[in-house]
Amino acid sequence: MYFGLIAFLPRLVVTQSVRITNLKVPHTYTLERHMEPDPLVLDCEYELGPREKGFVLKWLFNNHSIYQWIPSVKGFAMGSMKEKINTEIFTLEGSPGVISIRRPDWNMTGEYTCFVQTFESTDKKSNRLQIIVPESDFLLETKLDGEHENVEVMCAVQNVYPQPVLSVIFDTKILDSVLTQMDQNSSGLYSMTVRTRIPKEKLESPTPITCAFYLHGTNYTKRRETIFYDKATNIQRKWTTVAVVMSIASLALSS
Repeated sequence: MYFGLIAFLPRLVVTQSVRITNLKVPHTYTLERHMEPDPLVLDCEYELGPREKGFVLKWLFNNHSIYQWIPSVKGFAMGSMKEKINTEIFTLEGSPGVISIRRPDWNMTGEYTCFVQTFESTDKKSNRLQIIVPESDFLLETKLDGEHENVEVMCAVQNVYPQPVLSVIFDTKILDSVLTQMDQNSSGLYSMTVRTRIPKEKLESPTPITCAFYLHGTNYTKRRETIFYDKATNIQRKWTTVAVVMSIASLALSS
């Protein structure tokens, strides 16, 4: 009885005859301001066994179907992407796994899944895409208070996505904020302001005061710096905006 069961078990192993070999979903996509965005192109490469029948390819966004292709039927978009997906891209690219999303927006951040199936087997792969909307403005303002005892610092970033993390850095340390304000407008974009103060007695001339931010879950980072000069009890500004992309870990180490 047991020997018969052991002899039967190998027959239960099903060889997967359709499989996804490469899923091309970028980790980030940046929407440049004042420019028409390029289409967001995703690709799902697969292998299909010669004896497989009933092939269907689907794209899902956050577990909701947005596109389906069947060999005998023209590919069609559906759901939240119905008006966004260019259904003619297969003709241009020659691959049913390619989709092109017109005019991508911030709310297309999420998990994209390619799902393939036949009558005999299935496979799927997923990748997360983060849409980045760069800031419309990045401000660093400093002034002495009325008693000339403290330097008041205001750092602000406006209209970004995803949520920013904003810091004021002095003497290699992140300062505690006196007031932090975060808003999200009707378009889904965030604006954040941090205010703090530094006792003037702690400032040596010249001393850099830095404002830095990164966008949560990305490596998009920028910083702006002003130099404090004690001469004539004034703060003279020397702006430097670092438009390079650095890792969040790098920012943490520098702070």
